[in-house]
Amino acid sequence: MKEKRSDDYYVDLPDGITAQQMTGVVERAAAAVGLYISHIGGYSRTKYPDSIHWHFKRDAKEPGLLDATFWDVKTLFWLMIRHREPQWVHETVPVLLRALRREVAALAP
Repeated sequence: MKEKRSDDYYVDLPDGITAQQMTGVVERAAAAVGLYISHIGGYSRTKYPDSIHWHFKRDAKEPGLLDATFWDVKTLFWLMIRHREPQWVHETVPVLLRALRREVAALAP
């Protein structure tokens, strides 16, 4: 069996959340925990067409990053963390997850 090289952490989303809403959620959550978005693109165009993919960093010169993907086709959002990332990345995951969940909850009417 192939050894897993990363872990995925999912955030529950309300049905019908838009890419525009999710972009705001991601931007506010990143800022709240002291991260900046170093890259926005797509993730695996064949597996997740029209997905939005972000890279978060703490400092431009520091190694390591967190990945996040939103795929509105299935209303999925997850962080993907490679095991080989520096310690700060692993320590930041629960903090960023809390901030993301707080921002998603704030969307509810």
